[in-house]
Amino acid sequence: MARRGGEEEEDEHHQNPFLLISGGKASSSKFQFRNDVSRARWDEKLGMGEVVEKKGSMWTTTGIIRNGKLYCHIEEIMFLAERGALHLVGSDDKILSIGDLYKKIAEGKDGCSWGTFEAYRRLKLLGYIIGRHGIPWTMKENKSFISNSQQTISSKDGSLDIDMEYGISILLKGMQIDGINITFDVYLPNSKFKKSSPGDPVFLLCVLKVSPPLRQEVENVERSCGGIPIKFCIVDHGQVSFFSFDKVTLPVLP
Repeated sequence: MARRGGEEEEDEHHQNPFLLISGGKASSSKFQFRNDVSRARWDEKLGMGEVVEKKGSMWTTTGIIRNGKLYCHIEEIMFLAERGALHLVGSDDKILSIGDLYKKIAEGKDGCSWGTFEAYRRLKLLGYIIGRHGIPWTMKENKSFISNSQQTISSKDGSLDIDMEYGISILLKGMQIDGINITFDVYLPNSKFKKSSPGDPVFLLCVLKVSPPLRQEVENVERSCGGIPIKFCIVDHGQVSFFSFDKVTLPVLP
C-alpha cells in the first residue's frame, strides 16, 4: 500500500539560504538577485561544473570534491542559478543563461532529466541535503572503493583516478535494479554535516519515469539497499508526488 509522503572541507554549519519561511511554507521563488554569487565553469567531458569562485555556506552540502577541486552536478547548478547564487560559464567564459541551463536539463544527457530536477528542487526547498546516489562526496569517503581499485586509466589529459571515471559513469547511468534507478541519497538537515563523513542517508529516492513499480521490483531494490528506506517520486506536469510502500499480507483462510 502506498503512502505519500575531508578534502579541503571547511568546518561550516549547514544553513539552507533558500529555505525561506513565509506563513509556515517553504518559498519556491526563483531568479533572486544576490551579492554573494559563486562561479563555475562547465566541463563538457565530465558533464559537471567546476567551481572556480566559491561564496556562501551552501557549498558545505553541495558538490563533490575530487583532487582538491569542487564539482557540481547540473541539478545543483540549475537550483543555485535560479536563485541567483551561481553563474555558470562555458569554455568561452561567457555566462550561460537560465534558458541554456534549462536546455541542458531537457536534453537529459548529464544524468538529470526534467523530472529528476523537479524532485531535487522540491526536496532542497524543504531543507534536505541531497547527493547523487553512488557518488561519494569526497575521495576520503570513498577509501574503501579506492583500496579495491588501485588502478588508473589513461586519458587525453594524462592519468585520471579510476574513482573519478567510475563516479561519472554512475552519474550518467545511475544504479539500476530491475529497471528502477536509485537517483538520490537524501539526508536530514544537519548543522554538523560533513562531506568526509556524511553518515547514512535518511532515505534513498527513486525518480520514476512512468507508473509505480511492480511489487517484485520494489522488493529487489529494497534488498540491495542495506535497510535504508526507499521512497519513490513521480513528476506529472509539474506535480511532484513522493510515496513509499508498506508490506501488505493477506490472512490465511482456513
